[in-house]
Amino acid sequence: MVPMRDGVKLAMDIYQPKKMSGPLPAVLTILPYGTDQGMIPKVGKLFARHGYVFLAEDCRGIESSEGKWFPLVWDYDDGHDTLDWIAKQPWFDGRLGMWGGSYFGYTQWQAAPDSNVLTAMVPLFTSPNMHKMVVNGGALEFIMVEGWLTGMEAQVQKEKLQPEFSSGFYNQPLRDSTPLDIELLHTKPEMLEQDPMFLLNHPGDSEFARPTYFKPYYSHVSAPGLLVAGWFDQFLQPQLDDFVAIRGEGQADAKKSRLIVGPWTHGLPSSKFEESKRSGVRLYVHETFAWYERWLKGVPNGIENEAPVKIFIMGENVWRDEQEWPLARTQSTKYFLHSTGPANARSGKGILSTQPPGSEPADQYKYDPKNPVPTKGGTFQPFTGHPAGSFDQSEMLKRDDVLLFATEPLSQGVEVTGPISVTLYAASSAKDTDFVAMLLDIHPDGKAMYLQDGCIRARYRNGYQKPSLIEPGQVYEYKIDLWSTSNYFQPGHRIALEVTSSNFPQYDRNTNAGGEGGPDNIITADQTIYHDADHPSHVLLPVIPR
Repeated sequence: MVPMRDGVKLAMDIYQPKKMSGPLPAVLTILPYGTDQGMIPKVGKLFARHGYVFLAEDCRGIESSEGKWFPLVWDYDDGHDTLDWIAKQPWFDGRLGMWGGSYFGYTQWQAAPDSNVLTAMVPLFTSPNMHKMVVNGGALEFIMVEGWLTGMEAQVQKEKLQPEFSSGFYNQPLRDSTPLDIELLHTKPEMLEQDPMFLLNHPGDSEFARPTYFKPYYSHVSAPGLLVAGWFDQFLQPQLDDFVAIRGEGQADAKKSRLIVGPWTHGLPSSKFEESKRSGVRLYVHETFAWYERWLKGVPNGIENEAPVKIFIMGENVWRDEQEWPLARTQSTKYFLHSTGPANARSGKGILSTQPPGSEPADQYKYDPKNPVPTKGGTFQPFTGHPAGSFDQSEMLKRDDVLLFATEPLSQGVEVTGPISVTLYAASSAKDTDFVAMLLDIHPDGKAMYLQDGCIRARYRNGYQKPSLIEPGQVYEYKIDLWSTSNYFQPGHRIALEVTSSNFPQYDRNTNAGGEGGPDNIITADQTIYHDADHPSHVLLPVIPR
């Protein structure tokens, strides 16, 4: 048991090589899913066979660890206390790595600032900037939050619970943010009895809170990280931002951090895109052990001098080394929305082109929160019945509440690699509503394959701190962040943008009621999308010249 500063003790499993002639480097993981089951014992034995002491610690309140479990609250202090304890152990030679994905990648970042114990880390599918992962343009990543919180409650309570994906109506009262003081959660235990969802009802409250906002701490990190991300992972964009920040602001060897991005969803690296579902696993295992050999054992394998970025180009299905992210040779290109008639998907009259719009009629659709566009694949944590990743959206495109804008079949291939954004000029009959944009690769056979999407909640169009409702019928400019991707649109394919107002249960659904009447006050909204000379709606694509 490892003592924390407040007297609480955390349980730790220790795996050592069978023969130890002296102190050894150690690799630590801190997780909330239990250290006695699943893959952790296998991973511990694997590291021990490679000459490391492997340490697996249960988060506070999990399994045999003492204290009260509450996500994100204790990990900074508990992580630092654990590292200080390791530094005093006779079997430790002074070189410590951390390992793990998702939450036990998050705990690596929380332990890293101002640590003179941590030597290197491998954060997999994770980020310390949890806020950007949980909230997308003001909309809650409902499928992830509901699924994960239910799973954690089931684990802590030792009950069988299933996430409730049929609710998810958003109609919180409008108010300015009230910044969360994390120390209150440390000193007022009664607050920890609440449902953690109270931290997310108003996204401005937790936007800059330490457990979910890491920007002030990158400059305090000196341990180099091997960051492993997936194009369809819920942490994708925050993790890309982590890489840019740690290379630019980190101290000492942290500036030598590297990034790998594969065609993966949340979990272990493997994918149908590659020649073998195990190729991603082999790459990850090789790079991970090479990273530790270099930083924890001093093996001169030169991994820190390799290209800092390795990305998988979907469409071509090849790996490529790069020197930076985003790519310096990017040609940011605007693809404008047009239509020669209603752009509702089944009409086929929505057009996407690099030609700016002139005088064009707007497009309309109705958004009924009781009949949302259903999620089919995407960038989120998969749960039973809701797989993540690239799926054909053709069925969704038959709906009248979906607009589709597509290029002509490409005469030459186009590579899109980097951050994507949509500028949308829109009006609504409601006082608050959502707009969703989705980038698609339409194949010659008609399959419309998902690449990336994003959402904007109208009240948060100017940020989370001072939300404001919209005037019904008035045109507003909306910026929608579609995060990033890397895809080669083959000749004969079409680049397409879907526009609608829901993607449920990936995002919770706006009731359109502007915070009045509670979640049962559900209003159908008339939505109008403008694309003319005065309202040049477009998607900004990072085109890579060839």
